[in-house]
This record gives sequence, C-alpha cells and structure tokens, in this order.
Amino acid sequence: MKIVLSALLLIVAQNDFYKEGKAQLDAKHYDEAESAFRQLLTAQESSSKGYEGLALVEIARKNYDKALENAKKAVELNGESAGAHLALGVAYAYREDFANATPSLERAVSLDPENASIHYQLGLVDYRLKRYDRAITHFERFVELTPNAPEAQQVKALLRTAARLLLDRPAGPLL
Repeated sequence: MKIVLSALLLIVAQNDFYKEGKAQLDAKHYDEAESAFRQLLTAQESSSKGYEGLALVEIARKNYDKALENAKKAVELNGESAGAHLALGVAYAYREDFANATPSLERAVSLDPENASIHYQLGLVDYRLKRYDRAITHFERFVELTPNAPEAQQVKALLRTAARLLLDRPAGPLL
C-alpha cells in the first residue's frame, strides 16, 4: 500500500512540475520554466515531458541546438508522445531543417490530430516548402480547431496567399 501511495504522490508531483513549467513558459519566465522542468527530471529522470519542456524553453530562448538535443531525448523516451514529436519538429523547423521537421510533425499530427498547434507548425513548414495544397489543409484545420487563436488572422492571410500561389502555378504534364 505504501508503494502505491508513493507512486501516486510521485505522479502528482511530476504533473505539478510540468504544469508549473508550462505556466512559466507561457508567461515568458524561462528560467523559472526551466527550473520546473528540471525538478520534474529530478523526480523522474526518464520523463519525456521534462525533456519536452526543456526543448520548448530552449526554442523560446532561440537556442535551437539545445532544443533539438532535448526534443530528441523526449522522443527517445516516449516515441508515442505527440508533444515530444511537435517539439522535435519545431526545433528542426527553426533550424530551417525542413526535411527533418516534416516527418516529426507528421508523426505528431498522426498521434494527436486534434492538436491545433501541430497543424499550425506543419502548415508553416509546408508553406515554406511551397507545398501549398498541404499548407492549406493544415491551416484550414488550425482555424477550424481554434478560430479565435491570436494567430488566426495571420493564418487566414497565409491561406489566401497559399491559395493564390497554388492557382498561379503552371500546370504540369498530364502523363
């Protein structure tokens, strides 16, 4: 019984550290966010959420090499985590390594198709790669999932531009 109670307390503490880290990250308090995610890793060093959080902190700090290192560790620890794949894809994208960003973000969206952030990031990568048809699909899904998001107006403008660019493309060979 004591072992079960200890395990439950550990899970609650880990969840609290993660929530605190995310709240601090959202408030742009990066040192505090990093501290919370490190406390999570102290509680459980194999926590993919801790490494995912550290990756997001480093992305916010524009330290993309460190972000990539932490995101890779998060995916290594939990390959079924959409958040870990999202962090990895975003880290690659900010390094302008779109060839590696795409499969990470596609894996993330396959794990969590209702996550608007994944659609947004995948839309941005597809737009940069001039895959306008795919960008439109992801941007439309983003707007559908979060019509009042702060990025919604920007995404709608990108949608219009992508649609125009897609229509302006010369037609390819029929066969």
